[in-house]
Amino acid sequence: MSELGIITRTILPATVPFDLARTLRAVKDFRPGQGDIALDPGHWVRRVFPHPSDPGAAIAAEVAARDDGAPGVGLTLFSEEPLRGPDLDAARARVAAWLGLDDDLTELLERAAADPAMEPLLAVARGLHMVRFPTLAEGVVYYALAQNSTPWYATLIKRRLAAHLGVTVTAGGDEFAALPQLPRLAELTPFELVPFVGGRPRADRVASIIGGVAALDEELLRTGPYEQARAALLAVRGIGEYTAQSLLLRALGRPDAVPLEQAQHGHTVQAVYGKRGGPSPDELRDRYGPWIGWWAYLCRTALSWLEEDRRQLERARRRTPAPRRPRPVPGSTRPRSKRPPAPWSPNDPGRAAAADGLEVHGGPAAAVGGAAG
Repeated sequence: MSELGIITRTILPATVPFDLARTLRAVKDFRPGQGDIALDPGHWVRRVFPHPSDPGAAIAAEVAARDDGAPGVGLTLFSEEPLRGPDLDAARARVAAWLGLDDDLTELLERAAADPAMEPLLAVARGLHMVRFPTLAEGVVYYALAQNSTPWYATLIKRRLAAHLGVTVTAGGDEFAALPQLPRLAELTPFELVPFVGGRPRADRVASIIGGVAALDEELLRTGPYEQARAALLAVRGIGEYTAQSLLLRALGRPDAVPLEQAQHGHTVQAVYGKRGGPSPDELRDRYGPWIGWWAYLCRTALSWLEEDRRQLERARRRTPAPRRPRPVPGSTRPRSKRPPAPWSPNDPGRAAAADGLEVHGGPAAAVGGAAG
């Protein structure tokens, strides 16, 4: 295990609007990254990245607010050797891509502002940029493992692969394991993957997806024509429409398309527009154009935050004790009963004595004794 003791400080600008607190909240909620970060909510986040040029090393990045208050983040990089020149530029670019700092949301927000159903969502998510996988390798491994499985399983196995195959380092007192890049992962045979994924058929599929994507041009996937990048991913054995579009959106940051016909997106549309009368997938694509992926991300994130805030408020209300009636102060006079007095009877010695002007201090015996005195 290496201690990353060399510190490099710099800043990263962000395209406005940008809200660091909301971005950090999104990082905390990003399920595939849970367990890979150290976080002080609302203040800073720290995680590990593969070294830009050395496959056998790793760096760590801490993101916090800028001292000058300008849009963007203050970036602290931890490394074994000083980061300079191309390595420093590559590290800065990787962190900026992870948090979507360069995403220009202007057109999306203008279209959303004209959509009345989006008003409550924009109120809680304005300034949020889309958080994505820190590397393409992490996205590929996660979505390959998530096929016919669950998110928590894919997250667990991804972390296990990082711990056994990657570089383990400490930075700022926290321990991290960096998942290797695609070329290293592509060297793994299905036989070597079986202990991690639990079966030969799944190992065959995971190895096929990793090797297939590793053979592609990552620059083409990131910046080439969207349909060309999508077609390249779909040509990989084991990758279908959902996995391809998920990789393009959440690993490569390309918002051009999203599978709105999938059930999870259908639930999102119903939550935003209601179960009846909402727009169809094609109408939403026409409305939000090449920013439909960011629209879907904003909606799902904002809806989850609204629900989380509602539950926290409900828990706070349940913890608040109901107001209690004040207890009487010792020695104070209790209020008289409002019950009407019982009718007088000559057989009641107490009432008979009171009617004769005698003082009564007890029950029937006292009343009789007083009358005899």
